[in-house]
Amino acid sequence: MSTEEDFFASLAADLQSEPDLRVTVQRAVGYVRALTRCDEVSVRLDHVTGDGTPFVAATSARGERLDALRDRHASPRPTLRAGAGAGAGPAATGSIPGAGVGAAPDDGGAVLVDDTARDPRWPAWCAALAAEGVGTTLTVGLAARGVDLGVLTLSSATAGSLRRHVGDEPLGLLLRQVAVALAGLRAAADLESVREARTVVGQAQGILMERFDLDADAAFSVLRRWSQQGNVKLREVAARLVETRQLPEQPRRARPRPAPGAAARAASSAGGTPASA
Repeated sequence: MSTEEDFFASLAADLQSEPDLRVTVQRAVGYVRALTRCDEVSVRLDHVTGDGTPFVAATSARGERLDALRDRHASPRPTLRAGAGAGAGPAATGSIPGAGVGAAPDDGGAVLVDDTARDPRWPAWCAALAAEGVGTTLTVGLAARGVDLGVLTLSSATAGSLRRHVGDEPLGLLLRQVAVALAGLRAAADLESVREARTVVGQAQGILMERFDLDADAAFSVLRRWSQQGNVKLREVAARLVETRQLPEQPRRARPRPAPGAAARAASSAGGTPASA
């Protein structure tokens, strides 16, 4: 078995054996850096954290700092482009967002900034990178099974040094394996979340059925009504009921204010005078 075959065999076994998505991401950035020999690699994943912020892993604290520049400045975001043929890719300038690195139908595409000092597309972001000593970046979309997962970014100090990875087959293969592993882990996490939600809603239904002699449909209707009235997710209402054994307080409805002149008209029709404001 060749050295390259050993590398990818080890990669596949490692990514598939790790059940934790965050650990898998951290390992993935290490594999990408080892393959490309760039200075920094970071991965930014969407829809992972509970508060809606992206999850970021990088090869170092500096890599995390470089990735955080995306939160302050407009930056490239490759889009999912189904149907890209194998080997499709941008020109060496990387001026075509959505073109893939070793592109395959599920690749998210790639955007190359060949020289941060000269690229006019994202001036503030490029200037910030240049100030950090970054001369070139390659941003690759991570996508699998029709789902856009996030982006992976390679950074190097020397302008033009990442150009060779545009359309690079080994890198494309590595990223596909990473994306498939991450998609599988995220799907498993989503499924577990759905199972947990169903369990807690079922427990809340049981409490209502026992306490108020309701059937399952009526108990679910109660939970849904409280969810809608309080503008709270159904799962949160159910979890609160299971934890406290008490229904949440019903939100108070604001009393409608009478239209101007309504009090005077009402008083006049009743033969009286309106109270002073």
